[in-house]
Amino acid sequence: MKSSRFFIIFAILITLSPIAIAPHSAPAWCADSTAIAKVLASPPAADVGTTTKCAVCGMKIHVKADTPGVEYAGKRYYFCDGSERDAFVAHPEMYLHKPAAK
Repeated sequence: MKSSRFFIIFAILITLSPIAIAPHSAPAWCADSTAIAKVLASPPAADVGTTTKCAVCGMKIHVKADTPGVEYAGKRYYFCDGSERDAFVAHPEMYLHKPAAK
């Protein structure tokens, strides 16, 4: 009897697991936002080869053809990876107004 309850509970958990791991909302870059002008498919040719800082972590990066970027309030920002870009898109003001490191 105990083993049959285990399998029933296990089956229920397996059935419900996709609900638990599914995103609760659309990714920020999918949101209809007027603040974010656009997520850049690729950097403009003029930016490729330049050096800048990642807008999220501050790490020095060299802009390549596949560097993740966004255009926000008329300025282009670049990131180390797509997850940092998505974090910026979700809350750009949080990253633009962070205190300077001492």
